This record gives sequence, structure tokens and C-alpha cells, in this order.
Amino acid sequence: MTIRKTIILAAAAVMTALPGWGDVSVEFKGDYVTEETEDTVRGAMPDEADAKTVLEVRRQGRRAAKSARAALNSIGHYDPEIDLSIEDTEPPEAILRVDPGPRFALGRVAVTFTGAPPVEDTASRIRSELPVKQGQPAIPSQVIDAERWIVSRLREDGYPYAEVHDKRVVGDRDAETIQVRYGVHAGPRVAFGETVFPTDNAATKPSYLRRLIPYEAGETYTPDALASLNSRLVETRLFRVARATLADEPSGTTDSGLEIRDVVVKLTERERNTIGLGASYSTAEGFGVNAEFVRRNLSGRGDTLTTELTVAELERSLDVTWRRPNEFGYGRGLVLNAGLIDETTDAYDRQAVTLGAAFEVIKSPEFTYSYGVNAEIGREEDEFGERDLQIVSVFADGRLDKTDSLLDPRKGFRINGRVEPTYAFGDEANPYVRSVGQISGYVPFDEERRFVLAGRLKAGAVLGTEAANVPVDDRFYSGGGGSVRGYAYQAIGPRSDDGTPLGGKSVVEASIEGRYRIRPNIGIVAFLDAGSVSTDEFSNFQDARYGAGIGVRYTTPAGPIRFDVATPLNPTDFDDPVQIYISIGQAF
Repeated sequence: MTIRKTIILAAAAVMTALPGWGDVSVEFKGDYVTEETEDTVRGAMPDEADAKTVLEVRRQGRRAAKSARAALNSIGHYDPEIDLSIEDTEPPEAILRVDPGPRFALGRVAVTFTGAPPVEDTASRIRSELPVKQGQPAIPSQVIDAERWIVSRLREDGYPYAEVHDKRVVGDRDAETIQVRYGVHAGPRVAFGETVFPTDNAATKPSYLRRLIPYEAGETYTPDALASLNSRLVETRLFRVARATLADEPSGTTDSGLEIRDVVVKLTERERNTIGLGASYSTAEGFGVNAEFVRRNLSGRGDTLTTELTVAELERSLDVTWRRPNEFGYGRGLVLNAGLIDETTDAYDRQAVTLGAAFEVIKSPEFTYSYGVNAEIGREEDEFGERDLQIVSVFADGRLDKTDSLLDPRKGFRINGRVEPTYAFGDEANPYVRSVGQISGYVPFDEERRFVLAGRLKAGAVLGTEAANVPVDDRFYSGGGGSVRGYAYQAIGPRSDDGTPLGGKSVVEASIEGRYRIRPNIGIVAFLDAGSVSTDEFSNFQDARYGAGIGVRYTTPAGPIRFDVATPLNPTDFDDPVQIYISIGQAF
């Protein structure tokens, strides 16, 4: 006669194998011993201190036997024989003799529905695609995962209240099988109704928020669609709390019989104003401070008005940017900017007024691109003379960011590029095309990412005119804290007879940096940079300058504070032996 009994599928968590487990030895016997069973049992043994008495050893042995049984159950051995004996040695020793017994297989696996069943297509697909099937090893974790799979599949098909309310697991020792039945309550199939946004004391207009909705009213519910709305609300950075959920009660029924549930959105808005301050210093560029004022939700449509003022020894500027995200639908926004700038560098003097407009597309958190138009009215003076210019350009740029952090990346890579056809007129007409691209990568050498090797490669070129005809701000320069450390700002490249930097038509830069975090908020770095600027359209790197140095990083919520000391490895007569750089953010 077949003997049946209910077997509870509760597998103990398998503990990490450690060098020893007190005074318990394990011996295996029987026809079902495999390398997997041995490793599983030995890995589950509790790590304990050496026992001193027979009573302590016996207790250790009982705990070990319990762990061994749970471990064997977790891989499908539900009827093991485990004998514990205490050897009369000095000190005493516990021995577990383990016969795993047969590995049970799944017998009949059934899915039954209580209440109103789901549509036939959904029900048949769940039964046919169920990840646990008759004949497979009866692994408890897989049986439990299948329960979650059923619920997930039903919710994806429009049943948000689906649940497995009755799971029965019955073991047959003689047949060496486990039978499983999942009792499922699907609940109603739901369609999205209206999306209800709060209106009391809300600065953000519902008309803007509706642009974020990824579904249509009447569309069948999916958890991904509701999760997408929640993500989009968070991405606006307008709210401290943003949560969209289905209404507690239905609001009607569709013609096809789906229950209509409105989506109720709860929002708590953030402070609308932010002020930021920053500073930098290098021996080449001197001191600099910048202040930023951000006004969020200026018009109630998710927009951001940013005003940034920079006062430094080489630059004084005021820049205003009005960013209107989702202006043309989700992920498609408008960016308007205007600026005043006054620069006084070793290479040139420049005063300019700038205006720009761009269409920005956010395809994903990782990939964005934009295109637009810029205009500038300016005056500049360099070694080639003084010029009044009016400049109009169109541009297209893109950025792919696969790193783990915006401010302090320790894994992944970034790629960005920009192409900008330009027409400059004033004293004479001058069309040209400026292109530049950069790739950087970050490779960790340990799981905690304490040691990271970072690298960067940049290349750019101007096509269509001579270097002397290119406006000073569009020429390429190299040297300084953001390019080749060890050299002064704009120090690498062609120079006049008196040593004034002239800039070039092409640039190539490369950097490699080893970053080691000695404490959670303190790190050290060693780096090697190289750069070449040429009056030719393509730099051949023959005249490259190299710099090397070391630095310290102190991590703050605003990003790492960077302190670098660098020296030129092949300096010219114009280069100082040491340069120091202090700023916020990694070099790249």
C-alpha cells in the first residue's frame, strides 16, 4: 500500500562554506551520493567553536544533523538517513553518517482557478509555460519561484489583484515524487481609467503631468505601465513624494467586460529654489568661484531656470538656461540659453553675447541626443589681430553613459560626440565644421570597487579653413586640470615667437588614472596624461606633451573634491616644473 505524507518544502538557507565546523565530521554512504550532495551538506555545516565536553559535542552534532537535512531537502532529497554518533575520544568527536536517499522528482503539477477564471488564452499559457513540470527534480526554491511566476504572468495580462491563495504539496515516498497544486485567484481583469492628479496647492499643472502618462484610458492594465508612470514622476525631480496607484474602487466596466480603475496620483512637491556655490584653484588658472541659482517649475510645466555666475582670473561669465523637458511629449524637450562672457587668457581676449536653442531627446537614462542652433556676437583679439564677429552655427550631439555614477564613476564607460557646422562673418566670411568626440572607461579590480583603472581618449578637428581664420573659442587648446595635467591652461600646441598660445585645428588627448579608495571618503590617484594640438586637420601625436602626477580625493555629497599635483615629463622652455589643481569632481 502506498504511504503518503505531506512534506513541507522549506529549505534552509545554505551557509557559506568555512574552514571548519567544530568537532563534527561528515561521512557519506549509499547509492545516491554525488559531488553536489557532498558540497551542499558540507557547505551547510554551522561554523562553531571547538566543543570541550561530550554534551557540547552532542549538541553540535544535532545542530549539524538538522542543517544537513535542510540542505538535502533544498536539492530534492526528502528522505535522507542521517545518523549521529559520538566517538569516545579525547576530545570527543561527533560523526554524521549521511545517506542522501533518492532525489525526488515532480509528479503531477496542476494550476486551478477559484472564482472567475482568467481568459482562456491566459489560463492555457500559464499552464503550458509553467516553469516547473512533471519529471523535473523537486527543488523547493523552484516550486516557490513558480508561484511568483504565476502571479507575475497574470498581472502582466491585466489582473493586478491575482494571488496564489492555496498551494498544496504532497509527497509520495514510495514513488519518490512530489505533487504540487497551485490554487489561484485571478481577480478581475482591469483597464486603466482616468489618471487623477492633485489640484489643491499644486504648482505643477495637470496638463504637463498628463504628458508623462505612458498609457491610454481604456487600455488593459500592466504593472510595467504603472511603474513607468511612477518612474517618470520621479525623473522630473519636482517632488519629494510621487506615487501612482490604482483606485480602491472600480469606476465602471468596459464594453469587453474589463473592470475600470482610475489611477490616483499623490504628490508632495520639493522646494522650488536652490542655491549652489563652488570654487576652484590651479597654479595656471588661478582662483575661481561660481554661484548657481535654480528655479524649478517656473511656469508650472516642469521647467527649470538656471542662472550661473562665474568669476575667475581668466573668465567672467553669466549664463542663463531655460530647460523645458517633455515640451513636445515625454522625453522630447526644449532648451533655451543666453550668455555674457569676458575671457582674458594667455592665448586671447574675448567678449561675447550668445544665444541658443536646442531640441533635446532623452531616449533612456543612458542615452540622450540633441540638435539646435547657436548665435554669437563678439569681439576677440589674439596674435593674428582684432576682429568683430557674428557667428551662426547648427549642431548635433549625443551622449551614451553606461557608468554607475554621474559624479564618481567606478565601472562602465561613456561616449559623447558633437558636430557643429559654423558660418562666421564680420571682417570676412568663414565657413567651417568643428567636430569633437571623447570616450572614457572605468574598470574596477575588486568587488568593492576600491581600486579602479580609468582611461580617457579625446579627438577633435576643424575642417574647411585655416587655424588663423577660426574664431578663438572654436580652436583647440590643451593643457590644464581638465586635459593634460602638469601644463598650464592652453599651454600645449603651436605658439608665437614670444610664447603666446595660438591654438590649432586638431587635438588628441589621452589619460590613464589609477584610483584607490583607502577609506570610504578618502582616495588617492596616480595619473599619466598626454596631449597634442596641431595646425593640421588631423594631429599625428608626434609633438605630444606628457604629464604625470598624484592626487587626493575627498568624497562629498556634491562629488569628490580633487587635489592634484603634476609635472610635465617633456616640457618646453615655457613650462613650469609643477602645477597644482584643486576643484570639485573627478578629472574625467
